[in-house]
Amino acid sequence: MRAAKWATGLMTLGLALSAYAGTGGDCVFLDAPAKDVPFTSEVKAEQGDHVVYLAVVGGDTPVPNACGLNPSNDPAEWAGWGGPLDYDNASIGEGPGTRNFITIGGVRYERGIGTHGPARLVYDLTGAPYARFSAVVGMDDEKDGVNFAGECGHGGSAVFRFLIDGTEVFATDVITGVANGANVDGVPVEFDIPAGASQLEIVIEDGGDGNGCDHADVADAKLYLSSGTAVDPLGKATTTWGALKER
Repeated sequence: MRAAKWATGLMTLGLALSAYAGTGGDCVFLDAPAKDVPFTSEVKAEQGDHVVYLAVVGGDTPVPNACGLNPSNDPAEWAGWGGPLDYDNASIGEGPGTRNFITIGGVRYERGIGTHGPARLVYDLTGAPYARFSAVVGMDDEKDGVNFAGECGHGGSAVFRFLIDGTEVFATDVITGVANGANVDGVPVEFDIPAGASQLEIVIEDGGDGNGCDHADVADAKLYLSSGTAVDPLGKATTTWGALKER
C-alpha cells in the first residue's frame, strides 16, 4: 500500500513538473553580461521532467516552480560579498549590474549559481522525491588574471562542502581559479540523496587566504527525481558553442 501511494505521488509530481522541468521558464535570466568572458564550449540545461535545477531568485521552495528550487535560508547568507543575488544562472560580478554568464575553465554553463565566498545556501528537499545531486564547482573565469591580467593573479580560491541533513557527503580540496598560467577546470560533484532527506546545504569557504576574488560557482546544479536516476549526468559532454574570443 505504501509503495502504491508513493508511486501515485511520484506520478502526480512528475505531471506537475513536466510542464517546466529543464526549461527554466520563470528564471530571472541575465540579458547581457557586463564583461566579455572568453569560453570555448557551453553546457546547456538538461531537459526532462526528471530533473530540477537549483535557483536563487525565480525558483520556489519547498516545491519547485518553472525555474527550479530556491534556497530556504536567510538571503544574507547566500553571498559573502556583492549581494544580494539578483539573477539566476549568473556570476557574482562586482555586485548588482555587473553579473556575467557562469564560466569555469573556459566552459560556459547555461544554469547554475554564481556567488562570492564565504557563502551558505540551504535547499529544502521535502517538496519532491529527490534521489541524486549533480553539479560542477569552481572559480569563475571573470576574475582570473589570465584574460583579465592584474585583477586576481590566482583567480580566487575556495573549498566547496555539501551536507545532507547536517552530514557532509562531499567536499573539495582548495580550488583556485588559475594554476600554471591557465584557468582551472571545474570539479564534478555527484552524490546520492537518501530517501527521506530533508535538507541540502552548500557551504563555500575561502581557500585559507581570505575571501578576496573568491567568485565561486556551483554550475549546472541540479537534483534528479527518483524516476530519473538512470540518467548519467557526468557522462554528458559539453557542446561546442564558440571559439575563444580574442582580446
